Amino acid sequence: MKKPDRRTVPEILQHPRWDPLAATLNMRAVTAPQLRVLDDFLAFIEGRQIASIWELSVSDCLSFDAGYRSANRLRALKKAMQAVFPAQPAILVLTDAIRRKEAQTRKPTATAPRRRKLRVSIPEEELPEHWKGALADMAAGFDGDGVIAPSPKMIPTYRMKLRQLACSARKAGVPEEISVEAVKAFTRDMRGRGLAAATQLASFSALKKCARYAGADQEAQELLSQLLRKAGDQARKAPKKKYEKLQKTGYSPVAIIGRAEDFLKEAESLTCPRSRQALRNTAAALALFSVLPVRLADTRLVFGEHLSWRQGRYELHITLSKDDETYDAEIDPRLNVFIDALILRGCDEAWLDQMRNGCLTSNRPLFVRNDGVGVGYNYISDCWRSVFGTGEHIARTILHTFLGIELGAAGTDMALAANGQKSPRTAADYQDQMVAKAQRLQGQKAFEDMIGAVHLMPFEFT
Repeated sequence: MKKPDRRTVPEILQHPRWDPLAATLNMRAVTAPQLRVLDDFLAFIEGRQIASIWELSVSDCLSFDAGYRSANRLRALKKAMQAVFPAQPAILVLTDAIRRKEAQTRKPTATAPRRRKLRVSIPEEELPEHWKGALADMAAGFDGDGVIAPSPKMIPTYRMKLRQLACSARKAGVPEEISVEAVKAFTRDMRGRGLAAATQLASFSALKKCARYAGADQEAQELLSQLLRKAGDQARKAPKKKYEKLQKTGYSPVAIIGRAEDFLKEAESLTCPRSRQALRNTAAALALFSVLPVRLADTRLVFGEHLSWRQGRYELHITLSKDDETYDAEIDPRLNVFIDALILRGCDEAWLDQMRNGCLTSNRPLFVRNDGVGVGYNYISDCWRSVFGTGEHIARTILHTFLGIELGAAGTDMALAANGQKSPRTAADYQDQMVAKAQRLQGQKAFEDMIGAVHLMPFEFT
């Protein structure tokens, strides 16, 4: 049996390895048992001749703890390291080792993971066979009933709308096909969910394309045409909800970046590591994509692949998902702090150069959770939604309104380039309608600042 370790703190500190820390060691922040574990760990890595923290690996930490069933000893080591070596990258490695140890000792689950319950659609595999065949023909580029195959990028949208249509038909007890009864059931469900006219317009448009391609019943196609016209009229008359959300953003990327800076400062005051990392991610998502408002599909950035470092600034290199165009940009150095925070993950800035190089060589995702795993597809929009009540797509409108108000047509051209947009129709819409309405909203805000909300009622137009 191993002899119990009852060394006192003075006895531990007598070893020469502690001499460099004698002047700075804060003994009130670490207990004697924790210091014993840390001293054992330092002796362990000395025995393995690990001369640099960059050589320390998860397997080294697990080898140190071999023979212990739980991760309690590693947790005590982590607390000691946080007290003696605060904000050091080795703590991230040790944290990963603790997660690995916990996973190894966790009892396997007896049941399979619960499948997410679908409420407004059915699983793709349950689609009628003739719909599956039509979707496969679309993907292969074949024409259907005299209709040209759609762009491959649109097929996922058509597939989802067919899944929703089938769900509505199933609930209504009618055959799962593009029929008058199924379309009516689908329309009732959409309106019952309170979907905006613009959303209904897009749904009817997709279903009409599918109906024509699959040679559906003519009555159903005519009904879809009627619904499409009606939704189009309503969408043109309805006030755009994004302008309601726009008021929360301060109307400019500058205001959003200021909000992001506040989040970054707040993150350092939190005690929960998960919450700290989530707030760092939110800050970076707001700041970066307020001036680089690419589409959601283009926000999953990876070091060394999409992000590079040259002469004191980060550079962005992506291929846009919409049209496969190259999108290159030099990121303003004033935004470096947000990317640096995602690299450091709470470590001291003294380690930034080494940690940045490690991210670039390992192709680490820019946005990771507290456990170091990359975030999900919708994560960036979820960050925006948590702050402004709408997804990251609002950034494109913000940039158009901000630059359009400041610079007119020249500003709209700049915003088109920044957003990766080329359509002349988009430019005309933003210049003629969106900028004009944003100016009106700014005027309302100015009244609010001058006379207070109680006197603002006469100016609250919609």
